[in-house]
Formats: sequence, structure tokens, C-alpha cells
Amino acid sequence: MTPVPEVASLKAESSEAGGLSTAHPKPEKRKNAKERAKAKFAKDKNAKEDTAENTPTDGTTPMTATAKSKVDTKVERKAKAKAERKVAAKAKKAKSAARKAA
Repeated sequence: MTPVPEVASLKAESSEAGGLSTAHPKPEKRKNAKERAKAKFAKDKNAKEDTAENTPTDGTTPMTATAKSKVDTKVERKAKAKAERKVAAKAKKAKSAARKAA
């Protein structure tokens, strides 16, 4: 037979841990969206020159050259389409005025 350990020695061994212990430490509290965005878009001040374009005041990143060109082309395309519609409307109005006069 195997020897049975005394109850007193079992209690002593369990209290030696000194309180609660877990296998994994408690994780750090998760940041909210604003804090995560600031950490994600934080820039190293030594990496780029401090110019008005490169240092936004609201903590966001400035627009990239590609995004700027896409916005510019979209604005140009809309302006061109608007001008074409305006010309077409004038032509239609002139055509209907010519019919009424004839």
C-alpha cells in the first residue's frame, strides 16, 4: 500500500502559493476606438519634416498623393458631365424654340 499524506501537510502546501494564482496573467485593458486610431496613425516626428501638410491637427493622416489624384479626377469628371448636360439642355431648348417659331 501507498502511504496516505496527512491532511495538515496538504493544507500547508496549498496555502504556500500565497493567494490566488492563475495560469495566465490578466490581459491589458483594451483601448477604445479613438485610442487605437491614435496609436495606429501616430507618426514618428523625426521621420518626416514638420510641415503644415504633414502634421494634421486632429490626429489623422494626411491624404496620400494617390487619393488626391483620385479625388481630383472625380471632380473633373463630374464637372465635365455637368457641362455636357448643360450644353445638351441648351440645344434641346433651342430646337424646341425653332419648332415653335416654324
